[in-house]
Amino acid sequence: MSSYAELTYLIGAMVIFGFLSLNTARSFNSGRQAIYQAEAEYRAIAVAQDELDKVQWIYDSDELDPNSGDYVYANYPINEVHNYGDSDQYNSTFIINGTSELIEDTGSMKKYQVTVSVLNQNVTPEVFITLEYVKSYTY
Repeated sequence: MSSYAELTYLIGAMVIFGFLSLNTARSFNSGRQAIYQAEAEYRAIAVAQDELDKVQWIYDSDELDPNSGDYVYANYPINEVHNYGDSDQYNSTFIINGTSELIEDTGSMKKYQVTVSVLNQNVTPEVFITLEYVKSYTY
């Protein structure tokens, strides 16, 4: 009879070990997914910040005026592909949209609010980032 009891204990231990293994695998998987999501958000923020850095170097206020022929966001949204990893083995596609709006015109100063939105659909759930910047010109 002791052999049946030992067999029962062995089966119970194997079942418990299986449940523990599944929980550990789920924990590692959810941690890995959180890391991927955070990295995708970081990359989207970096792309949006790069667009705002370009705005800082615009010296002509006509380039931020939506009614001007020199409007920098006339051809937006655009798609940008960023390669990363060892030997560029991975890539992410970002859909970048930019707009600007005149928020103040005092006669001697113009202020534009620039909004840059970045969408990354390579991860689930999608990453959507919006950054805003106020650019002012005095003349």
